Amino acid sequence: MLSRIYSLHVCVAMGMLLFIGGCASLFQPLPKRIKATHLSCKTYPSLVDGNLTTNSFLKVKGFVEKDSTAYKHSTRYGDWVEGKHRTEALVQLDTLTHVAYIKVHPISNIYRLSVETSTAEIADEKASLFEPVKSHKIARSENGAVIRIDIDRTVRMLRVTIYANRDLAQTTQDPLTQKTKVSFKDIVIREIQVYQ
Repeated sequence: MLSRIYSLHVCVAMGMLLFIGGCASLFQPLPKRIKATHLSCKTYPSLVDGNLTTNSFLKVKGFVEKDSTAYKHSTRYGDWVEGKHRTEALVQLDTLTHVAYIKVHPISNIYRLSVETSTAEIADEKASLFEPVKSHKIARSENGAVIRIDIDRTVRMLRVTIYANRDLAQTTQDPLTQKTKVSFKDIVIREIQVYQ
């Protein structure tokens, strides 16, 4: 009998803690968007200009080379990448700021997007340490769907990396080597919004 009363008290206490914790989370302020005047992106300034009607074309400097024309439409046999098959954008905040999440507003279909952060201001992007943002799923978008990436850390710099799709319409063949080259599609993004 005494053990039942003790168990009941424990259950009531646990229920109260869960109720109080749930109510406290309801009263936490919602994340607010960091103004575009506090963000910069040297390579693609319109990426963080705060205007969803402007577009940034992120260039991909690379191509896929295929050994044989017999496998022209293959995505696996005899392929290797010359250059890079991805593009990057560095977004800098004007001060060290806690970032809750970012929203990426793409126009292009994106099959893989990753984010890394740094607490240091970047003079030389290779010299700074970036830490990847862990995610349980690969961030992707089709038909312009907005991508949200949870950050939940203090940030001075964000590196957004987007892996490009092949552009089969931009296929050329070298007449001497008979090798086929397939370009990558440039990535078109309306805006990257940062929330604290």
